[in-house]
Amino acid sequence: MRIGIAAENRPKEKRVILRPQELKELSDKHEILVESGAGRGIGIDDSEYQNVHVQVVNKTEVYACDIVVRLKEPVEEELKLMKPGSAIFSMLHLPGNRNLRDLLKKRNIFAIPMEEIKNPSGDRKIEALHETGYLGMKKGFELWLTAGRYRNPQKCVVKVMGYGPVAWGAIRFAARNFASVTVLNKKDFYKMKKHIPGIDILVNGINWPMEKRGKTILITRKMLKLFKPGSVILDLISNPEGQSPIETMHPTSIDDNSFIVDDVIHTSCWGWPGLDPVGISKRYSIQVAPILLEIADGGLDILPEYIRRVTINPYKISKSLGMIKI
Repeated sequence: MRIGIAAENRPKEKRVILRPQELKELSDKHEILVESGAGRGIGIDDSEYQNVHVQVVNKTEVYACDIVVRLKEPVEEELKLMKPGSAIFSMLHLPGNRNLRDLLKKRNIFAIPMEEIKNPSGDRKIEALHETGYLGMKKGFELWLTAGRYRNPQKCVVKVMGYGPVAWGAIRFAARNFASVTVLNKKDFYKMKKHIPGIDILVNGINWPMEKRGKTILITRKMLKLFKPGSVILDLISNPEGQSPIETMHPTSIDDNSFIVDDVIHTSCWGWPGLDPVGISKRYSIQVAPILLEIADGGLDILPEYIRRVTINPYKISKSLGMIKI
């Protein structure tokens, strides 16, 4: 199988999905092409890939491979370079990205969403959930500290909606900085008028099912007047279609990560782990390499069951259902 490793394309995105260290076993059995400069953001030179028998080529050659591997979802211009019947193996988050679903169907490209691959216990095999919360909270603190004079992390009042892996990453960072942390659970979500006064940083870590996202608003624009000027709303559960329980929130990016509405700072970065490119690249590379080897060894026609069940067949994508597995 010809495997293409693509460079990321977002502004200030420095990560790479696979490092040379994890490619040796793959390159011994399969033809691997990496896009020139893919590892530059974390200090990996093209020659380091060549040293493990990986070909360094241009973007067009990478996207002409049987399977293209990257971290974040591709854009339309990149999908146009892929051949019908090939596959994209990436963090795709398809239920929250109708445009991408439509493009995959139009181009007849199979999709293997990294975030959907689970172990027998139902846990994600490729993830940085705790790191997402930790790095997001770190940015939230930075925004809060720079928004006013004489701000002390130990006097920061943090309230976190949710208590899953992402939320706990945020809680851990706040606690390590000796902030006052309160965890809000389901019974608190619909009483936010009571919980907002006095908050310095409010964190959304609620990982609701996709069908519920965007339909329930917990923080309305009118409620922003209950926040202190210069306080921060940090949304850790973001997707390209928004779908936040915070009415005034929309996704931001690494290079433009915050905005202000009614004196309240909002941040909802689509790609929080990108704030630690070296550490996250290492984590993902170690997780992805053995799974990619299983895919490559059998080909797209003989996928392991745990991968087959999450693979999206472009010929069966339905606009009403969103997507159908093969």
